[in-house]
Amino acid sequence: MMGCGNRVLLSLSMALLLVTGNSLADELIMNDGSRLLGEVIKRENRTLTFKTTYAGVISVKWAEVSKLHTDKPMKLMLDDGSTLTAQQIRNTDDGIYLDEDIEPDLSRPSLAQSRLTFINPDPWRTGEGYKLSGHANFSLQKERGNTDKDEIDVDGDLTWRFLHDRFRVFGELERDHSNNKKTKDKWKLSNAYDHFLTKKWFAGAVLGFEHDRFADLNLRTTVGPKMGYQWFEGKAMNLSTEAGPIYVNEDFNKDEDDDYVSLGWGINFDKFLFGDFMQFYHRQTGLWNLQDTSNLVLDTWTGLRFPLAWGFVASTELQVDFDSGAAKDADEVDTTYTLKLGYAW
Repeated sequence: MMGCGNRVLLSLSMALLLVTGNSLADELIMNDGSRLLGEVIKRENRTLTFKTTYAGVISVKWAEVSKLHTDKPMKLMLDDGSTLTAQQIRNTDDGIYLDEDIEPDLSRPSLAQSRLTFINPDPWRTGEGYKLSGHANFSLQKERGNTDKDEIDVDGDLTWRFLHDRFRVFGELERDHSNNKKTKDKWKLSNAYDHFLTKKWFAGAVLGFEHDRFADLNLRTTVGPKMGYQWFEGKAMNLSTEAGPIYVNEDFNKDEDDDYVSLGWGINFDKFLFGDFMQFYHRQTGLWNLQDTSNLVLDTWTGLRFPLAWGFVASTELQVDFDSGAAKDADEVDTTYTLKLGYAW
């Protein structure tokens, strides 16, 4: 039997463990008085990400947060790019109070709501390192019977983001065969560099290559400078627009080769819908011949991505390629519907 002294010691140990366990958890208090224990991940786009042991990672509207208390200092990033640390935050309509201001004169807020942009920002936002993100997709179709048909579609994009610089690469390949005869052979590769002059404005350059055997296009090369604006940037939504003078050189197999200066532009947009259930995206590039304004090249990719597990993603996409200056025997519009399985990081 356990002695009285041992029982007291065990009780004290369990109490100490409970106190220590609670003390090692961050505390989130909502406006309605609800109290959650867990870990503050970050605050971005007016949404607080909080990790609990019983419900996993949850997203909370910042306006519904009353107080935060953490065991380790949180890094707060302000609208001017500067950072500070705090372990306690009181969130009010009038302002944000930090640490020693938790029991303050509430008539003097220590930080205006509009000044706080991030809590625990990604390291690249403060100039520490970089962030790699992207997608790789693959679609394969085999049909055997009256018609033997094989289709292979591969595409991917990569974004390498630093505080003031960004590198982006996009590529795709389509190869189709029907009854052992090639019916589609096309690929694209585009590269872009952006240098951020401000938080939103960026300048840079693009370099692209495109081949489409059955449109008589051996190689289209595009290169030139650009200016752009980053409207939104984050996990929930991204939107950037850009434009600039682009030199185009077209090498055809049968038609006469051509080169010209165009007005080039690009749009990149994606947004998560219904939480993280699915992501809508739209990508567009255009080239408008400034020497022959009837010549327009427009490519669009529009689709929905559905996150699965372990980074895998299923998606459905509509791709439309329009070329008003296509070769004589080629169609001006090429439309492709695709179901894909891919990986996102």
